[in-house]
Amino acid sequence: MTKVMVAAISALLLSGCLTSPTEPVSAIPSPVCTSERQCDAMWAAAQDWVAHVGGMRVARVSRDSIATFLRAPEDTTTMSGTVTRQPLNDGSYQLVARFECGNREPSCASLETSGVNLFNTMVSAAGEGSDR
Repeated sequence: MTKVMVAAISALLLSGCLTSPTEPVSAIPSPVCTSERQCDAMWAAAQDWVAHVGGMRVARVSRDSIATFLRAPEDTTTMSGTVTRQPLNDGSYQLVARFECGNREPSCASLETSGVNLFNTMVSAAGEGSDR
């Protein structure tokens, strides 16, 4: 009897958590590189992470942009991604990622923001220690 009550209470608590509105996701700043060596390390990581985060293979890489293949409209498990390398006034570069999951539901926007945050975290980490 106790196991049944614990299971029932657990199920109710979990269902409440799953249906509660999602909290806004805080933005993690875009990676910035300050040297050629650091920019090279971060650009290489950007190519890997844009594919990992979105679940789509990289379709195109140029000196200043990366793009994955576009996701199929009916695919709800992947996001298309782009990264641009933008020069800043002080001679450094900012790597700006964008992910699109294809619909305007709040959960999609939250997923896109989470994808950008993961990308920013991992690419910034790739540049740590290589800025000399």
